[in-house]
Amino acid sequence: MVSLNSENALLRGVEQDFTGSTSVVNITRAGHAVGTFYGYVTDGLFRSMDELNNGTDWGLAVGPTGLYLGDVRYKDLNGDGKIGSEDVTTIGDPNPTFNYGITNNFTYKNFDVSIFLQGVQGSKIFNWTKKYTESLSNPFLNQSADVLNRYTESNPNASIPRFVNQWHSNNTKNSDRYIEDGSYLRIQNIAIGYNLPERWMKSVKASSARIYLSAQNLYTFTKYSGYDPEIGSFNKSVLSQNVDNGHYPNPRTFTIGANIQF
Repeated sequence: MVSLNSENALLRGVEQDFTGSTSVVNITRAGHAVGTFYGYVTDGLFRSMDELNNGTDWGLAVGPTGLYLGDVRYKDLNGDGKIGSEDVTTIGDPNPTFNYGITNNFTYKNFDVSIFLQGVQGSKIFNWTKKYTESLSNPFLNQSADVLNRYTESNPNASIPRFVNQWHSNNTKNSDRYIEDGSYLRIQNIAIGYNLPERWMKSVKASSARIYLSAQNLYTFTKYSGYDPEIGSFNKSVLSQNVDNGHYPNPRTFTIGANIQF
């Protein structure tokens, strides 16, 4: 089973925003997919003073307590020589290209196996959890172990920016730094059963009996770095899809049971 997906806002060709602001990450804009992610486009980190002093107005003074080596560098998309809200653009589509599911049943003698695979292809996720746990700008927020590999003088090739101690919020702007591939294939359910032989049924006066073991949400194949790529809507809004703000993952469950008929 495959379900293709296509959701675009109406009024194609008309420059009109229906929802969204610079404080959130989703926007619904004419001619684009509903709930499209938008933000800045990153260009790595500043690794030399020449990059900082190239004539671009970065919006902050250059220096250790302002914009400095190890801070995130953003692209000047409109070419006006400064970084501002005019450089915010669409950076990802949370809507999948298609959803799919595969079901198979197998039998061999008294054994039976059923398996259900479910997946999503082509969606993007805004990892807001990563934005918090790799912010390195607030001493009151717990950080992930990944920040141990942040930019420092002895680690100039790192991809995670330096620690700034709340000097500025440049490094935590909504950007493609937090966009990840949300595609996945999940073993949603697998069940193994065994039908007991009829000769065993006579002693308990049963006509049939089947014992089984099933597993729900057994394993997920995905490149997403978060706990679970199946995010869904944020605050139950269809306009805010696939924003991982600490989304609790689906549990993995195992069930053992028996079906007995008398």
